[in-house]
Amino acid sequence: MPTKGATRAANTMAAGCLFATVLLAAPLLGETKAQSVPQPKPHWEADLTKYGYQGRPPVELRNEDNWGYWTYQQGVVFTGLNTVAAFFVIRDLPEAERVQRKASPADPYRLVAVFLSADRGELVRKLDWPLPPDSEDVSQSFFFPATNGRFLVGIGNTLMLYSADFEPLARHVSAGELSAASPAGDFVLLHQTQEVGGDWVTRFDLVETEKLTVVKSWKGEDHSQAVWGDMRAIWSQDGLRLQVADSAPRAVLGERKELCGYYSFLREDVIAAVECRAGERLLVFSTSGQILQELDLDLEQQDGPAVASRDGRRFAFPTREWGSSSFTPKRLIARVFNVGGKEPLMTLDVPRRFGTGKHFGTERGDTRFGWGGLALSDDGGLLAVKSGHLVQLYQVPERGLESQSTTVSASEPSREALPSYGPPSELARQALSWLPADTETVVVAQGPFNLPRHWSDEEEHTEREPKDIFESLPFLLFANKLLHKHLQGESVLLGMEGSRRFGSPSGLGLGPFEGCAIGMFANDITARAHSFLNDATKVAARVDVIEGHSVAVFEEKWENDTWNIYVAFPKPNVAVAASDEKYLREVLVRMNGKSSPRALPEGLPEWRHLNARARFWGLRHYDKAGSASDPTNPMGGRKPANRQDEYAVGFVFQFDPSASKIASVRYISGHPNLLDHAQKNLFPMEREPGFRQLGVKYRQVAPGVVEGSYDLSRIQPAKLFMFVLMIMLGHAVYV
Repeated sequence: MPTKGATRAANTMAAGCLFATVLLAAPLLGETKAQSVPQPKPHWEADLTKYGYQGRPPVELRNEDNWGYWTYQQGVVFTGLNTVAAFFVIRDLPEAERVQRKASPADPYRLVAVFLSADRGELVRKLDWPLPPDSEDVSQSFFFPATNGRFLVGIGNTLMLYSADFEPLARHVSAGELSAASPAGDFVLLHQTQEVGGDWVTRFDLVETEKLTVVKSWKGEDHSQAVWGDMRAIWSQDGLRLQVADSAPRAVLGERKELCGYYSFLREDVIAAVECRAGERLLVFSTSGQILQELDLDLEQQDGPAVASRDGRRFAFPTREWGSSSFTPKRLIARVFNVGGKEPLMTLDVPRRFGTGKHFGTERGDTRFGWGGLALSDDGGLLAVKSGHLVQLYQVPERGLESQSTTVSASEPSREALPSYGPPSELARQALSWLPADTETVVVAQGPFNLPRHWSDEEEHTEREPKDIFESLPFLLFANKLLHKHLQGESVLLGMEGSRRFGSPSGLGLGPFEGCAIGMFANDITARAHSFLNDATKVAARVDVIEGHSVAVFEEKWENDTWNIYVAFPKPNVAVAASDEKYLREVLVRMNGKSSPRALPEGLPEWRHLNARARFWGLRHYDKAGSASDPTNPMGGRKPANRQDEYAVGFVFQFDPSASKIASVRYISGHPNLLDHAQKNLFPMEREPGFRQLGVKYRQVAPGVVEGSYDLSRIQPAKLFMFVLMIMLGHAVYV
């Protein structure tokens, strides 16, 4: 019967082969001259010894690898848009006792996670969890980012899910050990090997990270270093194979079977692995076997797995170069690439922030830098590096966008400090999870405020100040007078509209779109909902039942077009109004508990430039596939309501009148003359009354990003700003 240590050794066979190859080859490499690479400067540096880091795995290596395997767990990850988490295991004894007494599996151990702000590296929170006592083995522990700023912690046989605000959300108890985690943060794969009838059988459980429930179980081979959803990448002497659950595995890469070391998914259809023929070569290839990238490592060897940004656009890769010593590498190197790119966007010589000697490597590789030592932000714009007790944060340059034009000013475009924006509020994240994944635009008004009057009620709806306009923005589809009558005076905690597939009206007025407005109220509105639905049976076109909810359908005449507006009350404090039945149906399915990829995922680059804690904000990520039929989309040629830009990526706006009367927008694009393009086209209404009072200013805040600022201290300029803002969000009004 194999021991736990033997099973773990089998699970890390690839890493062990790599380490042996490095030791044998090291004396032959010689003292080659290091390449001359410009060294980037970190944005900040944090010392983990302030938070209890003990400088190395807390057990001696080699003889105690079997029982101390899980003490090697340490690394760095991004748990959200503005949070870097470093984690490590400590031997939980007073320093004097820890130094004097030899480590034992019966000693107390603890997993520590230190959460740092990405903008300054300041401590946000420190959490720790004691490992269950065990006289034979140190209990397993692991730490992984989930979705929406949440994170997973594994302690012993318990898997725990935490919110972005560090609150426990769910628990899952299993006898299985960690096999791998999906880079998207949506699934974790656990495995348990048992003897059944004289044979050793491995059972796999795929656990989703929304509620920590097992979504699929099967039996298979006892090794999975990389997973994406229920797809496993399995390495053996026959080469790399892909297997979906318990289906028959299929080979990838054909003749190229000499893989060694680590392999990892960069996105659902792309894998990175190292080929070991004459020297090591990094291969990036599709799951169909097409080679996308080949990088000769020359005198370097892989030091850990390639780590992708969540949007699948970039990856970071750690290597090491050996000198005359067989125990300590001459150089540690971190590089960042675009997937499919030939040249690195960044090359970083990483200082060795730990002692040298024969214990540099472990059976899992170099756990103090290479394994777990690199992390990219969701959009690949930031690189976190952990080397020993130090964590450093770097900004990754945008190769290809570095020559942005500054024709208006001879000086360099301004560069701001990294943003310090936190994630959206819990209410906003919940509402985002209800919107279909192909939603293109979202606009938000955060309360509390009373539901705005119906926009056609001229006397009652006269705006007194700019905030009144923005409170109405997410409620375009709350256009039914009966609905306003029954909800009048209710306090709104959050208003959000999600929309997609924008079109042109048949004449004048608002262009049609598919979308849904969500109102989340401070009080239970069930009684008002019943009263509304009772009255609606007399005036609505019909009352349907969709996904178990009563839905009143109204035909609204807006200029030359007739709109169908669907109104429902799916939760005691929630009202929704939609312009499309299919869109509404998916919203209701999601509200009923279906777990699916959310709208506008946190990996999009727009989130880095948006303050989602502002009172009013919005985001649009342009849909290139639908640009031909969308009059407001800048791609797809010149159209009635757009300003053409085939390089457009997205757009955000934010306005918090309690803090400032200045609203800002950020436009993201690869346009070769972006600043000049934005000044001419982003707000082309110089001849309109009130334009000069807006005090419009533009600046380039980062490669590929231009910011516009607008003074909204007066109501008339604010209305002009809103008119253009709606066009940029997809809601063109033809006059």
